[in-house]
Amino acid sequence: MVSSVEFWMLLVMCLCIIAEAAVSAFYKLGWYDGRDTFVNISLSSLNFFLDLFFKGATFFVLTYFNQFAIINWNNSAFSWVILILLVDLAYYTLHWVDHNVRFFWAIHVNHHSSEKMNVSVAIRSSVLQPLYRFIFFIPLALLGFSAVQILLVYLFINFWGFFIHTEMIGRLGVLDKVFATPSNHRVHHGSNAHYLDRNMGMFLIVWDRLFGTYQAEDEKVVYGLTNNINTNRIDIVLVHEWIDMINDVKNAKGFYNKWMYVFGPPGWSHNGNKLTSKQLRKYHFEVKQAALLKD
Repeated sequence: MVSSVEFWMLLVMCLCIIAEAAVSAFYKLGWYDGRDTFVNISLSSLNFFLDLFFKGATFFVLTYFNQFAIINWNNSAFSWVILILLVDLAYYTLHWVDHNVRFFWAIHVNHHSSEKMNVSVAIRSSVLQPLYRFIFFIPLALLGFSAVQILLVYLFINFWGFFIHTEMIGRLGVLDKVFATPSNHRVHHGSNAHYLDRNMGMFLIVWDRLFGTYQAEDEKVVYGLTNNINTNRIDIVLVHEWIDMINDVKNAKGFYNKWMYVFGPPGWSHNGNKLTSKQLRKYHFEVKQAALLKD
């Protein structure tokens, strides 16, 4: 069942990429760059094969924990609504970890390294994420949801996430207050200081509002990283953060500093020569406040 659904979703996604690229080319909008799109497709292919290989293991693990479930759902519409909320919350948590722990940021960063925003960026996958993503779904199995239910809902939420990677759709009013929309997700991909690590939700934006990670789109988004890698070489896109992290660990003195360079927030440094997203946001706020007081 899931496989046939995946096939039709993949077909729709391919058609959308072609259509958006055609619109961009026809109106000379500059949404696409051929080399960048090739990287997106290449990373998606690598992720697909790893995900395909690991899907069986994920199914086994979730099924194993499901036998210890503490709730017996009756497969009602209400239970599916609860599952959608929980899967989206689990993804929010996974996404938060990817952004706030450097080891996992090294896996996720390639998704953010594109300086474009289009639906093909959605498939610029975090290649190694299937190796640990299932961990965040184990609590759902313990709450009584089957592996098939969890993976099916995640599939549909991921499908929603594909369509919010675009500049074609503007602000959507009240929908921007509830759902992860193109406007909200453009913020997530911005390297603007106050956009960093904001809007983590993939289906709902309410988690960001609840946990203090929401930011409205209030200025033009500058896509990419705070320090762009300026290359489309797939090997560098994949491993550049790992190389930087290893070098930081080698040059660091003491266990604490070495630990923080791996499991601390991205941008952490023992001597302040780099800044975390939190520090960059704080600096941006202070500069903005100083400018307002000056006026």
